[in-house]
Amino acid sequence: MNKQLMAVLGISAVLALSGCQSNSGTDPRLKNNSDMEFFSKSGITACAGGAAIGALGCLVSNSSNKGACMLIAAVAGCGVGIGANAYLDNKRQNYATKEEMLNSMIADIRNENQRLQSASNTAKAVIADDKKAIAKIQQEMKQQRLNKEAAEKQLKGIDANIAALRSRLADMKKREGEWRDIAAQSRQDGLKTAQLDKQIDGMKKQVTSLQEELDSLYTQRTAIKLS
Repeated sequence: MNKQLMAVLGISAVLALSGCQSNSGTDPRLKNNSDMEFFSKSGITACAGGAAIGALGCLVSNSSNKGACMLIAAVAGCGVGIGANAYLDNKRQNYATKEEMLNSMIADIRNENQRLQSASNTAKAVIADDKKAIAKIQQEMKQQRLNKEAAEKQLKGIDANIAALRSRLADMKKREGEWRDIAAQSRQDGLKTAQLDKQIDGMKKQVTSLQEELDSLYTQRTAIKLS
């Protein structure tokens, strides 16, 4: 069995045993956003669980090529998240020409960039609200009318948001790296990747913009010291 497929089945088993990650204190907009979750490790694990169900279905099916069937199920469930090699193997098997294969990959990353834009918009809205909350706390401190208990609770929530967003950004950067690996391997296969590279650069631009917003929030947060 393909090593990537074995990994899918293994991940899904871990998911079943370990359950979902806890995001206690994190803004619900970050916890309950499907586009944000798409780029997260738990999102990849969840999609792997769904892919494993499809792969197991192939094992009991009448398919003449169960290995190919399982690969298709895995990539359909996770896309690039299943790994660059498995993703490219699937594309090579399912498209007769290099042009069709390339167009399919461009469509995939465009879809991911749309999801990234939605996730970024949500994250930036949370960051903007957290900045306003910090500014209000700073103002109340100057006016000596701060409710310390309420402020501490707010700051804990902001800290949880920062931690969650850092984790998401790390996963987004990893996804960008996977796409760059795919583009590099595609060029070795003789594909002209200019349009694919353009989409990857757009992904990097979005991730960099979100990183800058998060860094700004962190700077503002660390300036507050409740006595």
